[in-house]
Amino acid sequence: MRLAIITDIHEDLVRLKKILRRIDNKGHDSLICLGDISGFSLPFYKYANTRNAKACLDLVRKRCQVIIPGNHDLHAAGKIPEHSSIFDFPPDWFDLDDGERLKLAGDELWLHADDLDYGYSADDLEFLRGLPEFEIMDIPGMNIFLSHYASPNLSGFRKKFYTWEKEFTGHFELMQKHNCKLSFIGHAHPRGFFKVTENNFKHFGYRKNKLGTFPAIIGCTPLTRHKGRSGFCIFDSDTKEIKAYR
Repeated sequence: MRLAIITDIHEDLVRLKKILRRIDNKGHDSLICLGDISGFSLPFYKYANTRNAKACLDLVRKRCQVIIPGNHDLHAAGKIPEHSSIFDFPPDWFDLDDGERLKLAGDELWLHADDLDYGYSADDLEFLRGLPEFEIMDIPGMNIFLSHYASPNLSGFRKKFYTWEKEFTGHFELMQKHNCKLSFIGHAHPRGFFKVTENNFKHFGYRKNKLGTFPAIIGCTPLTRHKGRSGFCIFDSDTKEIKAYR
């Protein structure tokens, strides 16, 4: 089974259309989106004239069999993450202004204050609110854990990126709880992909790797054009090979 994985679109409609064509040419059995369809801010991205959150969401809804929301998507929908122990969100979190949220969270959380208007409809927002923050995909030979980022920061609200294997202990424990050998995550915007096992963290760039040790976590390349990073991943469950395409 060939799984194509996209993540961190950040409203980049031009790149999304191009990559979907490339994925179709490569061939796949299932298309997975790991979130942050939304979230464009001028300090980070340079395609303001073509950004389109709604059109990106429409395409993802049409094409993807699995969709996981990222922190920007949950913020757009006004939904407090359910599976997170990084911060005690007050019930009125989304009724507070930026200054009040900053006072409560300090520099601990992404507050999304720079996000431009998403242009979502009421139906779009209801759809985002109804998405699961993680999903277990049952394929022949293994269960796969899909989320935007790694537990306990499952939806990516905390301003912290894990860079060595021991920081993923909580995620491995969550995988074990759900009997999963493999996990795919987004959010970190690596150039290519990284692979984490219980004893190793390694970055592979835009190339292929045969997974030989389980459990394993794969951090996938972002789709958005951001500092030379843009692409998608394909995992072949028969050969156990993962490849990131630039």
